[in-house]
Formats: sequence, C-alpha cells, structure tokens
Amino acid sequence: MGVIAQIHFLFGERVLPLLILAGAVWLTATWKPDTGRTPVVRILPILVDIQVTLGIIYWLYLVFSTTGETQARYLGFPFILHPIIGIAAAGFAHYAVGPKSPFKAMGRFAPLASLGVLLLFVVAGIFVGIAA
Repeated sequence: MGVIAQIHFLFGERVLPLLILAGAVWLTATWKPDTGRTPVVRILPILVDIQVTLGIIYWLYLVFSTTGETQARYLGFPFILHPIIGIAAAGFAHYAVGPKSPFKAMGRFAPLASLGVLLLFVVAGIFVGIAA
C-alpha cells in the first residue's frame, strides 16, 4: 500500500498541477474554433481519474485498516473533504474540456479558464489532505 500512497502523493502534489498548467497553456496557445478533441484533451481527464482512483483505494485501505481515533480522523471533517474534492475534480475534468464545457463561449480562453478551475480543485484537495 506504500507504493500506492507514494504515487498518489507525488503525482497529486507535484506532477498533476504542473500537467494541468502545461495543458492549459498548450490548449490556449493552439486553440482553433470547432476542432476535434486533441490528445491533451483526451489524456488530461484520464490522468485525473487515475489520481482519484489511487486516492480512493488508499483512503479505503486507511479507513478499513484502522480503528478508533485514527479511523474517525479519516472519516471526519476536514479529511473527508479530500476524497470528495477528488471525485468532484475528476468529474469536472471530464466536463471542463469536453464539448459541453460551460466555458465554451470564452473562445480561446475557455481551456485556460476551465483548467484553472480544475487546478483550484486539485490545490484545494492538496491543502485539505495536508491540513487534516
């Protein structure tokens, strides 16, 4: 379980925020109206899904392998927000860069805005995970 935890920590705190920033810059710079889904648009939500899946697996392991105060900590506030924010981030990642994006009317800056919101989800999850 330690390997899953390390991958979740390193990927979530260091790699994923940088990939989101790079994807936002790339999609904003290469934006063309009415183009198909680029590889970046297809891969980025999958990376968020992998991160959330690893986190949920590790969280469930922690919940079921501990008892007492430690278990209450993982099920209590504020730590319970960490998996909730992760699931919301995964859902938003698919919605934000897809064809039904609420930011579509922003044109060139739609990817920047939507991935900026996704980055806020990720950073909020990081802070909740660290603080709890």
